[in-house]
Amino acid sequence: MGKILNIIGVIFLLGIGFVSCGDEGCMENRSSIPLIAFYSDADTTQRVSIDSLTVWGVGHVNDSLLLDTASVNQFMAPLRDGTDTTKYVLRYDQENLNPRYKFDTLTFVYRTYVKFESAECGAMFNYIIDDFKYTTYQLVSATLLTKEIDNMNIENVKLFYHVEDSE
Repeated sequence: MGKILNIIGVIFLLGIGFVSCGDEGCMENRSSIPLIAFYSDADTTQRVSIDSLTVWGVGHVNDSLLLDTASVNQFMAPLRDGTDTTKYVLRYDQENLNPRYKFDTLTFVYRTYVKFESAECGAMFNYIIDDFKYTTYQLVSATLLTKEIDNMNIENVKLFYHVEDSE
């Protein structure tokens, strides 16, 4: 009887090992967050970096600071669940800018839905953007590339800035 229980125990453990070691697994990004990238307004294919950028959310609970005087050419801006609007302030901390024009605001108005991805990945919040607004103090223009924000790692928004020629 003891041998039979040992054999059953080994078969059980092997079965658990095979089930938990599936080839697929959840290797995908499980967060649906808009990726916002910076471009030149003169050459809309040329990526640019913004020096000393600070980004924070308006009306977010607790700490909503995304960037703190960073030099970046893109950032991710999470949308809030349980509300239909998320707003971010972009502050340009470069020394040579006029203080009156150091801020721009991005506003996303959206609907949230839950998508079941798979047994391994579970469910995630996705978003449909109904309206995208922005100010144009330093920002020249902006383009919403995709109305649906899902877990794909793609640019969702392009922000265009005037870039001085260094020649």
